[in-house]
Amino acid sequence: MKLRHTSDERNSAIELLRLICIFGILMMHVFGDLQTPLSTFNTAAHVLVNSLFNTGVTCFILISGYFGIRFSVEKLVRLDLMIIFFSVTGTLATEGFAVKALMKAVLPVLTRQYWFITCYFALCILAPFLNRAVEKMTKEWFGKLLFVLLFLFSLVPTFGLYDIMQDAGKGLVHFVMIYLLGRYLALYENNSHKTSRLLLGLFLCVGFIFAADLTLTVRGQAIYNTCSRDCSLFIIFASVLLLFLFQQMNFHCAAINHIAGDVLAIYVLDRFIRTILNRFVDLGAYGAHPALLLFAAGYVLTVMAAAILLNELRKLTIGHIEPWLVKWITLAIHKIGTILLSLFQIIRRTFIGTE
Repeated sequence: MKLRHTSDERNSAIELLRLICIFGILMMHVFGDLQTPLSTFNTAAHVLVNSLFNTGVTCFILISGYFGIRFSVEKLVRLDLMIIFFSVTGTLATEGFAVKALMKAVLPVLTRQYWFITCYFALCILAPFLNRAVEKMTKEWFGKLLFVLLFLFSLVPTFGLYDIMQDAGKGLVHFVMIYLLGRYLALYENNSHKTSRLLLGLFLCVGFIFAADLTLTVRGQAIYNTCSRDCSLFIIFASVLLLFLFQQMNFHCAAINHIAGDVLAIYVLDRFIRTILNRFVDLGAYGAHPALLLFAAGYVLTVMAAAILLNELRKLTIGHIEPWLVKWITLAIHKIGTILLSLFQIIRRTFIGTE
């Protein structure tokens, strides 16, 4: 069985999907942080934003599963250095020298300062084992495994209204499940679906999510996202449709591919940039304005542009010493790993013995 991996010539349509996903995630953050009453129209807009854009995280992981994650300590170290740099500088810029905040900023992955990043790191570490398991598994057993996972961690929360993991899908279990779903699609789906059917399915799926959550919102007089949670079966289905839709638009654009490389930096910098930007812009003042959705979109694009600029500046400055840091940190990790493995072997032989 041969698994599908990312090619050197990246499909820019998939990179465009990643950019749309991060745009949508930031839109949800902006609407979620509004501390002002919304008009009826803008309440519906908020529900629509959640209904469409909460596919973002699931799409990210589906893409990782579809093309497969190749575990690399060097890549994780490089990513961690970027996160630490922006986490520390962002904390200093917004909170000053607050000791507790700086301690979290220095260890953002371990302290789960960014839940997505922490879960993604864990998934990258697990990926070699998941990939190997998939290689050894027949299609029938792989399908059974996915059915059980989707039943327990998606179907039950969606229709039973009881979330077994109590994290609404924002956790490692969801990441592993969606990663495996992506691997299954890569292996056993021929991706020859008609574009018109994919668009119709996406429209119906998002439309149902919107109608259901809007009904709950109107009845409860608060924003509901019951059907648009990450663990929702409808969100997962919509994400699969989006992946197939963009996978069919195969084209190459160097600019899109380059900008898409800043997606995680945008995610990390989002909160800090908005904290500064909010000193000059008050979106809450437009809670009753019919153009709030457009204002929010412009606001998010500004945040994305600022984050991309900051990350490119980082690459041009401190990024020059990054290869040296990555080399030595990776070497240290390997040495520590070897020592820990040796200690484990000694403890095992001492207390358990050998056969």
